[in-house]
Amino acid sequence: MNRAAGRADLALLAAGLAVSTAGDAAALVALLLRLQPHGTGWVTGLLAAELLPFVLLAPVTGKVIDRVETRRVLLVALTGQAVLCVPLALIGTLWATLCLFAALSALSAFVRPATAALLPAITGEDGAVRGYAWLATGTNLGWIAGPAAGGLLTGAFGPTTAVLVDAATFALLALACTGLAVRRPPARTPAGAAATGRAGGFRILAGDAILRFAIPACAIAVACGVVDNVAAPFRFVDQLGASAAGYGVYLTLWGTGAMVGSQLLPYIGLRGHTALAVGNLVTGAGIAGIGLAPSLTAAFVASALGGAGNGLLNVAQNALISARTSPDRRGRAFAALGAVMQTAIGLGTAAATPLIALLDPDGALVAAGALTAVTATGALLLAGRQDLGKR
Repeated sequence: MNRAAGRADLALLAAGLAVSTAGDAAALVALLLRLQPHGTGWVTGLLAAELLPFVLLAPVTGKVIDRVETRRVLLVALTGQAVLCVPLALIGTLWATLCLFAALSALSAFVRPATAALLPAITGEDGAVRGYAWLATGTNLGWIAGPAAGGLLTGAFGPTTAVLVDAATFALLALACTGLAVRRPPARTPAGAAATGRAGGFRILAGDAILRFAIPACAIAVACGVVDNVAAPFRFVDQLGASAAGYGVYLTLWGTGAMVGSQLLPYIGLRGHTALAVGNLVTGAGIAGIGLAPSLTAAFVASALGGAGNGLLNVAQNALISARTSPDRRGRAFAALGAVMQTAIGLGTAAATPLIALLDPDGALVAAGALTAVTATGALLLAGRQDLGKR
């Protein structure tokens, strides 16, 4: 495929992801607002319905992505999501909302790793880092715009409209995928292939000398980031005296920092586990900085720093898996990555409340940031030693 077609495919996919991510965020806000009056149990159930399919379905999704032409996987999953959003919007019963949202997340468990596995086929192996940076920018733009849009749509027209808008964004992304010129053909394993050729995603990650240290480091960073999400409202509002608008500024700065950070990797000359460790270190410094900040302004600066590290980390993580796995195994590797990260989100959320009760919001943020930084440094040293040993 020529470079012009590759650039067109990349722009199309990044724009589609921005629109679809914004729709997802808007729908999540709308559904949380729909369930909130019925108690925290239903809200927790909705968040669990978002996370669990990525963990439970990882062995299946990875194999499907590697054995079926990837664009076809995307088209089927995205069309299914557009269809599911219609009853999700119109049926307001609580159990139906949870079940339909879990089904929607189950299809997302195909879409995310399929997109990550398809990207090197669009950009070529040498352009994968820049390609992942573009996709991260589209995703970050969606997460910046989506929650505000969800709140506005729900407030003005109710949650039904917000979820129907999400259906339209899935349809738009599916339409964008029909315009992709690239194809990632299914892997074909010869009858006498070694067992490693049929290995599941978790075995692929654990079997690589670098990934077995790098991915747990990323998981800890994600878990710590969730602590920040839970502790930040109490830190900014209760301890630093921010208004609701001030807390919104924090969210915007983190998201803007992530968007900037996602573009840094192609320009700073870092690769592999080194880039991953730097992303973790910067994220940890930002989280700890929010806890240590003597003023609201200093906390805002730390928020932008943490977001930049988060953006760098996300791109470095995808680029590292792409570089360390063969094209026929990437669907399984990215599906396993999604399962690990979603598990980390669940564990971090569960740990956040007792950690805040024990250390107060500022202490919890300092502890979470420090743990991220220490883990990143340790993972860098261990991965570097393994890398040198292989040489």
